[in-house]
Amino acid sequence: MAILDVSDLKAYYVTNVYGKIRQVKAVDGVDFTLQENEIYGIAGESGCGKTTLLKTLSGLAKPPLRFMGGRVEYNLGDRSLDLMQLRSESERRRVRGSSISYIPQGSMSVLNPVRRISRAFRDFVGAHRNLKEMDYDRFVQLHLNALGLDRDILKAYPHQLSGGMRQRVTIALSTILRPRLILADEPSTALDVVMQRGVIQLLKQIKHDQKNTIVMVTHDMAIHANICDRLAIMYAGRIVEEGRVRDIFKDARHPYTQFLMGSLPVIGDKSYRISAPGAPPSLLDPPTGCRFHPRCPQAGERCGHDEPQFVEVSDGHRVACLSAGETQRPARKDVS
Repeated sequence: MAILDVSDLKAYYVTNVYGKIRQVKAVDGVDFTLQENEIYGIAGESGCGKTTLLKTLSGLAKPPLRFMGGRVEYNLGDRSLDLMQLRSESERRRVRGSSISYIPQGSMSVLNPVRRISRAFRDFVGAHRNLKEMDYDRFVQLHLNALGLDRDILKAYPHQLSGGMRQRVTIALSTILRPRLILADEPSTALDVVMQRGVIQLLKQIKHDQKNTIVMVTHDMAIHANICDRLAIMYAGRIVEEGRVRDIFKDARHPYTQFLMGSLPVIGDKSYRISAPGAPPSLLDPPTGCRFHPRCPQAGERCGHDEPQFVEVSDGHRVACLSAGETQRPARKDVS
């Protein structure tokens, strides 16, 4: 069952500098469907719109970031709603806390450096649950025990914890209300490989115990390969390829995805790895047609002016590329 259906989503950074309106088209026409109880990965170069996409999906689009159009429909079991159509911030906050959880980049984006960890838990739980003191203590203790975290961390200030432990606390805080959907924005960033492993294992454990659905944004393709069910590749504000992780890694069809896969190290292979030529375009004025065509060695005349539509190249594997679409059937939007 689909838990999230995104259609033609657009979110721009809009600024007014000396009377001139500037629009950075960070998310510009994104479509995908998220199935319940899966881990959906999003990969791409820095600046391609991954973090902006998660902020918009969680209803955290605040100026200069603006929701410009499209639909973000959540199926929350007892009801369906378009988060973008909720009128008040209090309504969006209720949904974010109880049904949708957002794990931002960096634990210090969540934790107040001058307040103990216990205050963060009390404020968050108290905003959504009316619990008596004894019930609150037991509620928090059970959650920490389930995640293998010691109760003593509640007495600590953020600076007294290591980076990996702060990230674990952030994840524990974000999942204490058992949300149906977790939006994780590079949860393992700035951690060494041992701490990364611990954080990713914690997320997998939470998904197993709570039956969550997770959207995972990370630059680490090894994480995508190991824990994700499906993977979307973003470039210049759009998704250019989507499919099961095995299909993307073994049979990448979009030229940009092929460059990403070709740049990955292979054990025993000492040959020179080739990355995509040039640099990502400015999203103030993205290229017409296919946005990758200025860097694409396979680009033809049509690529500069015809916008590619998604085509299905195999079951559940779709790609937005004119050369891929010449011999394939049109893709279904709802891909499981």
